[in-house]
Amino acid sequence: MSNRFIIKPWLIVGLLLVIPTSLFTAIELLTLNDQEEVIESIYTKQLESVLFSINQYTDDIANNWIDNVYKNINLKDHASTSEIKLNDNQNVKSFVLHPIDSTSLKLDKFIIANDTLKREIINQLLAHTKEIDQLKRYIKSGYRKVIGIDLEYQKHLTMLVFITENDKTTYLNILLLDAQHFISNALSPRIQMAAGDDLVIVVRHSKTNELMASSLLNEAPDEVVKEQAIWLLPDYSLGILPVGISISELANKRATQNIGLLILVDILLIVGAWLFYRNVKRELHLAKVKSDFVSNVSHEIRTPLALISMYAETLQLGRVKDETKRNKYYDIIYRETQRLSSIVNNILNFSRIESGRQKLTFATIELNDIVDEVVNNYQYHFKERGFAINIDTNNGLEPIYGDQQAITESLINLVDNAMKYSADVKEIRLSTGTKGQYQYIEVADKGLGISAKEQKHIFEKFYRVTKGALAHHAKGSGLGLSIVMHIIKGHNGKIELESTEGNGSCFRILLPINKLNKQ
Repeated sequence: MSNRFIIKPWLIVGLLLVIPTSLFTAIELLTLNDQEEVIESIYTKQLESVLFSINQYTDDIANNWIDNVYKNINLKDHASTSEIKLNDNQNVKSFVLHPIDSTSLKLDKFIIANDTLKREIINQLLAHTKEIDQLKRYIKSGYRKVIGIDLEYQKHLTMLVFITENDKTTYLNILLLDAQHFISNALSPRIQMAAGDDLVIVVRHSKTNELMASSLLNEAPDEVVKEQAIWLLPDYSLGILPVGISISELANKRATQNIGLLILVDILLIVGAWLFYRNVKRELHLAKVKSDFVSNVSHEIRTPLALISMYAETLQLGRVKDETKRNKYYDIIYRETQRLSSIVNNILNFSRIESGRQKLTFATIELNDIVDEVVNNYQYHFKERGFAINIDTNNGLEPIYGDQQAITESLINLVDNAMKYSADVKEIRLSTGTKGQYQYIEVADKGLGISAKEQKHIFEKFYRVTKGALAHHAKGSGLGLSIVMHIIKGHNGKIELESTEGNGSCFRILLPINKLNKQ
């Protein structure tokens, strides 16, 4: 009987572990093709976003040129077609300004010195009449759009066409652009930056397949994953490819890795079933801790989200007519967004700490400036919750080395705790000074205090007091003080705590004065 009693739980655990993972492995095999398509779709969209940013950059450059051109010309001197040479822009050969009316182009009066070029421009304009009519409608609505038309007159010659209005006169504008020079000088640096270490981006002439630019310094792959015409240079296309591997290979590799991992997990689960069974109580406890963590983080996030939603909806519906009150609502939304960012930053910082990716960037900092910044950012919360803030900074402090953002986050965590665990007496004191070979920032409150027993554990990750008066106020994630401790240790500093239950707490961050602390 005893043997049966021992074997039965093992069998149950084995079935509970092995059957679901085995089924999942089988499903993974059956849905391999679907997964490849999903991965390819996601990756392709990422590539399209890169291409879009380069196209947008090209459009921005063209519009900047147009603005600069119009700063240097007097439209009153151009009652008829004028061909203007632009000596200050190597990319633009010339600028043609041609008055038109709202109904026709009147190209019979179009004047350009070179007759061959003139005929081709007129033919192209007539072939793109619909697009030009659309440009007229755009300009009437206050939007200036630029279109590109490639010319055969000269290799790599493109004209940028747009409409402007001035003093009730409508102008057809043409910028004659050296596309090769533009791609080489203006677009190539942007391509290098967008490509980074993970992508190859090339620019080719669509008709001749001539390579115009490449993030691999004039080398390019034979095939690219995604090609897209440049908005303003329709005869030139952008091509993009992941470095070292195709999307199909990437999808297959990832799917193979997932399946191999699942099979390995199956084997490990069978071998390690007895370990899981032995540690089931510890796992249940960990599950409870995680559940509490999610619950508390959700609560922390829900409050600022509710305020942001409420005030944003009020503003959206136009219910606030008073400008002062409206600005107050905007300020509340901004402050709550900052608070929400602080919560998210805590979680991200903890993730980086756990994975060993947390990097501190040391520079010259002043503790008094950090205190002033935090107090200014939290003024709304102090006022809203009725806190009196006393600031006692030592103006004689010298700059020290540290990571300003990390120290600021540590101070924010301590201030949040001081507000969270204050009871009837809502007073917080922030002070700075020196103590031996250290400078310090001190946050003191007159709140609930922490017992000596709990003080031994409060810097542990996920630890929260679950007994006594603090339990009713502990709505945080249990990460804040753990993050503070990690940051201060990274500065070769210390953190001190003075507290008695029922008489408030004083946290003191100590940072070395010695500049050899620089990393």
